[in-house]
Amino acid sequence: MQDLEQDPRAEQLAAAHWRHARQSPVAWERLEPAVRAELTEQADTWLRAARAAGIVAPAAAPSEDHTALWLDEAGGVWNDIPTADGDGGDLVLPLVHAHEEAVSRRDLAERGHRLTLIGWTR
Repeated sequence: MQDLEQDPRAEQLAAAHWRHARQSPVAWERLEPAVRAELTEQADTWLRAARAAGIVAPAAAPSEDHTALWLDEAGGVWNDIPTADGDGGDLVLPLVHAHEEAVSRRDLAERGHRLTLIGWTR
């Protein structure tokens, strides 16, 4: 994605932020187009900064070997399933926490892994 193009997720982020933080009963869809455009531009700026900091994935896959991770509204994480014909399909698998597969962060660090805190979960 070129730097001049707006991230396709910007309007989704702006609308989610509006719904979460609004002080007004006006729905996102009923805001004046100029207000929506300004909020979307702000969200695009946030996304650019997050991409530059390495805490958000680019909107497009870095290569054909990458599959998308999706976060749903309840905080569930899903992973695209690659298909043999490469068309992408629309199948996803939920990513789940399996306690028996847990490993020590210290052990990972000793093996050269670097974890970055990007949020919190319950």
